[in-house]
Amino acid sequence: MPTLAWLGLGLMGNPMSKHLINAGYTVRGYDIDADACDRASAIGVKVAKTIAEAVADADVVYSMLPSGTDVHDVMTGANGVFASARKGTMVIDCSTIGIDYAKKIHTAADAKGIVFVEAPVSGGTEGARDGTLTFMLGCDPKHSSKAKEMLQPLGEYIAYVGGPGTGQAAKVVNNLIMGVSVTVNCEATALGQRLGLDMKEFFEIAIRSSADNWSLRLWNPAPNVVPEAPSSRGYAAGFKTWLLAKDLHLAIEAGAEVGADLKTAETAYKLMTEHSESGGKDLDATSLVLHLNGEKKK
Repeated sequence: MPTLAWLGLGLMGNPMSKHLINAGYTVRGYDIDADACDRASAIGVKVAKTIAEAVADADVVYSMLPSGTDVHDVMTGANGVFASARKGTMVIDCSTIGIDYAKKIHTAADAKGIVFVEAPVSGGTEGARDGTLTFMLGCDPKHSSKAKEMLQPLGEYIAYVGGPGTGQAAKVVNNLIMGVSVTVNCEATALGQRLGLDMKEFFEIAIRSSADNWSLRLWNPAPNVVPEAPSSRGYAAGFKTWLLAKDLHLAIEAGAEVGADLKTAETAYKLMTEHSESGGKDLDATSLVLHLNGEKKK
């Protein structure tokens, strides 16, 4: 079996690396967060002290990191992945980094003889936990079959979208829809609460009517409506507010590049940014409902 490396062992990377271990692979991991490393070690990841140590003998390197800047630094830094991995190594990045960063990293990988695959995911922490994520692959088509094979233990649907930048393009459009949905779900929940609705009963109405949507079902903003939703756990992050604001901004930037006017995305981004800057940065994005109601998390 190939030896694998996993960079970024947080809320998504931890369960994803566990699926690979369960599939029989040896996984060597790295994270700058010592607590994340301890949690990864507990599930069988062989934790390395540096990126170079993690990737040196890996056949495939995976990464799941917060932003394009993070991925670019980890990949292209002096002691990063491209400087430390063997020529011909496949690097599969599952982060949401935007189209421009993806293209830059593809170019840097080509110069080092590394195979770079952008493979952003959808499905959230629940999909990572259950191995039911959707992947959107952007790479040279000759590498798509191997990339799909190496992602099989992690996902329910793995789509090859096209060449460099296209995987991120699909993710940007997907998260535009998701981000606006989360925002309007929070607005509707705040309104329902102010109108005195029983939000559990309203949830049963909504999922049987025209208001139904994926994020309302899984990430309902009202506490104690969906037991496993972040709102029922004190808004502990599944998808942090600042990350959703970042993803919405990526969509707005992409729209500006091609002349698309994204008014709803701009409004959602403004609200998520306001909430992030007023103390909700590391809470789950559905905690926006607190901001809309003028509340602070207790």
